[in-house]
Amino acid sequence: MKVRFHYGDGVLNLPSDVLGVVSRADEDALRVLLHLAAGGNPTREKLAQLCGCSAAAVDTALAFWRGAGVLEIDGGRSAAKGKQTAEAVEPTPTVSAAASTEPQPQGKPTHRVLPEGGLPNYTTEELATLLENRRELAALIDECSQVFGKIFNAHEVSRLLGLVDYLGLSGEYLLLLLAHCVKMGKKSLRYVESVAIALYDDGVTDVGALQQCLKMREQREEAEGKIRAMFGISSRSLTTKERKMIDAWLFEHKVDVEVVRLAYERTVDAIGKASIPYANSIIERWASEKLLTPEAILAAEAEHAKQSATQPTPGNSFDTNDFFDAALQRSFGEDYVPAGDQN
Repeated sequence: MKVRFHYGDGVLNLPSDVLGVVSRADEDALRVLLHLAAGGNPTREKLAQLCGCSAAAVDTALAFWRGAGVLEIDGGRSAAKGKQTAEAVEPTPTVSAAASTEPQPQGKPTHRVLPEGGLPNYTTEELATLLENRRELAALIDECSQVFGKIFNAHEVSRLLGLVDYLGLSGEYLLLLLAHCVKMGKKSLRYVESVAIALYDDGVTDVGALQQCLKMREQREEAEGKIRAMFGISSRSLTTKERKMIDAWLFEHKVDVEVVRLAYERTVDAIGKASIPYANSIIERWASEKLLTPEAILAAEAEHAKQSATQPTPGNSFDTNDFFDAALQRSFGEDYVPAGDQN
């Protein structure tokens, strides 16, 4: 196939390195690159206007091309490598290791759809260029290594940089997530990556939202372990329905594990076995009556027992044994013999 370009009055000059990474670039990244190559020194806001995207998307695109080694940062400006350079906007800085504990303004990154294979893989050359040109990322990887307690190999460094450079998560965000996983005994970078992507897909992309989410996760995992032991659930996973019920106990009604323990005991007393759905019906009733502490529940039960003992309802009393005998008779038919008739 023979192709002839019609250049007219202008030419875009791009480095050949673009060909090796173009398949990983999204539409915004490609638009940004083309407008940078056209020159004219566009501002960050002007680039966003030209590309029809947000300023945050421009920052993410710049981070992608910079990570791929296509753009260089020189004196706060971005430039495409090649004969013609396109000076553009100052990118959003990544939180460096030294400043990771300082309060930073958190911009919500534009959501990017991950490729089918997950985060992009950086080649050894791309990693070397990225870490050489962005010293703050090299410092961030060192601090991540200290938090995680291991030296990362090239593949693991690629995973970490993908979270920062491709998804646009901040260094502070990454360090906080790593520390959480270590605290929970999950010292697998694959696990960290899966959690980070799941949070990203749920819109948890800034440090404040992450802190709130991780606090809830820690509370859930601690309480869930106690509840699983209480209800005799050891090897199997909780069902989606069971997990939603437990989340409602902990985060909607805000009851503690001791309230759940009371519901468990009432469940076993009533039906002779542990049942999360049955316990849920009890907790829902308590919540509707604003009985959300063990003290309030026990006091209400004591008051109810006192009223039942001193003020029986006329005309509605019944013999408990007769009631259960009738129920069993319906279940077993002629084969059931009431206890009083067995002699």
